Amino acid sequence: MNKKILIVIIVVSILILTLFGSWLIWFLKPEKTLGVYILDKTVPTMERNEHKSFNWILNHNRFVKANGDLYDVNNDYYGFFPLSSKSQEFDFRSIRIHEIEDIADTYDMLYYADTYGVYYNEWYQKGAKDVKYSQKFYGGLNQNDFLLLKEMKEQRKLIITEFNLYNAPTNGLIREKVEELFSLNWSGWTGKYFSSLDTVNGDNFPPWIVSLYQDQNNNQWPFKNPGIVLVHKFGTIAILEQGTHLNQELPFIIVKKEAMERFGIPEMVYYPQWFDITFTGNKNKVLANFKIHVNAKGDSLLRHYNLKPVFPAVIEHKNDYNFYYFGGDFAENSINSKTAFFEGYHNLVSLLQGSNYNSSDKFYWQFYVPMMTKIMDDYYQTLDK
Repeated sequence: MNKKILIVIIVVSILILTLFGSWLIWFLKPEKTLGVYILDKTVPTMERNEHKSFNWILNHNRFVKANGDLYDVNNDYYGFFPLSSKSQEFDFRSIRIHEIEDIADTYDMLYYADTYGVYYNEWYQKGAKDVKYSQKFYGGLNQNDFLLLKEMKEQRKLIITEFNLYNAPTNGLIREKVEELFSLNWSGWTGKYFSSLDTVNGDNFPPWIVSLYQDQNNNQWPFKNPGIVLVHKFGTIAILEQGTHLNQELPFIIVKKEAMERFGIPEMVYYPQWFDITFTGNKNKVLANFKIHVNAKGDSLLRHYNLKPVFPAVIEHKNDYNFYYFGGDFAENSINSKTAFFEGYHNLVSLLQGSNYNSSDKFYWQFYVPMMTKIMDDYYQTLDK
């Protein structure tokens, strides 16, 4: 036999045995029965990226439903269900007011992954430029969603929520109720880092941002470098550009020592997705903060809008009730769901990230996955199963 062919056969055989062994170790892990209520109203494609990565954690750690089945990313959630993008068919699954108490009794925890919703241009006119400001036809936190939060809090079930919990299109009254329920205070601002603010050579920079800024600044758009875009709920746009306003273009999450040790996460990690600027009262604990590295000009711009460069990223409340608020779009990730069934995959991918601090995947594998896994494992241990 040709020596090269033999080497290929040996390498392929080792790879197959390694994959089988990894799957077998995962398969032999004990199942953990946990009723998880997942809400995702932002599902304009079949990918379900807003909750897919959370579903990966459930499956990888063998959290199963009461009947012993693994959680299905396509079906085991409440919210918007795209049935066919070609025929524009869709469905949605929501709770009725008389079901709230029974659902709270049935589920052990809930995760509100995204409540933003689906808009007309996203579903019926894909690719249209004014997607964010087109007409909503489904979405927003509603009264029953709020009442379920309230009931789960009273029953001391685990509640995890994140970015866009109470942002538009949720109405102001519901938002105020949620803020009061969990001692939160949204500033009205959201933001995101973009690798280029150049509208000509940039990579798909959102045109609605440019349009809003030009409307407010004499039709000017002077930005070319990387930067951070801040958007207020009333439409005000503020731009922090690398070099002009920023010493370091990348926004980071800075983790407090207690959280580093508890969750096994790094002190600092680059954060690539949308975030909001939400504050909290002293009833809650801040486990990690966002930090924007502004220079004097950037600091002045933030102060003009009564903002500071450091604000909460992870908020926690324990003991009398179990609550977490993630101030960013933490769960959005286009992960391959099939990799959840291989033990050690998370460790391998995390290791491969190495010192590549600006990798968008590093946030997911070195921060979100270990933190979420620890939160759920600790909570599971408290349940009477």
